[in-house]
Amino acid sequence: MNVGERAKGLENSAEAEEQGTEVSSVETDGDIAATLMDQVIGQRGIREPVKAMLERAYRDLSRRSPEWTRRRVRAVFNHEANRIEYREIEDMRAVIQARERHAAYRKETARIAQMAAVREAAQDR
Repeated sequence: MNVGERAKGLENSAEAEEQGTEVSSVETDGDIAATLMDQVIGQRGIREPVKAMLERAYRDLSRRSPEWTRRRVRAVFNHEANRIEYREIEDMRAVIQARERHAAYRKETARIAQMAAVREAAQDR
């Protein structure tokens, strides 16, 4: 984008603000990747260092693809990556989906175990 186009874009956004309309913000690949990396990392434990969180993300991602390095995980997390490959986005999405499937499996298993315990208690009466 050259300077003229950038200035024109700023004028359009200023006009939209004056009119009270919402200005759409374009999310970059780096922003998407950083958001996905936050989801891969998951919840931070109490007093858990960032280094441990990044190591956890590296462990999960490197199991999926050996092309992930600790430096790459840190670069994506810190918004330092100059480019984001589609493969990396898909790896992060796959890790997140696997974690969600595992959580659903554990929830369903706990529900079935609870039903079995209730049924057993009812039969003992």
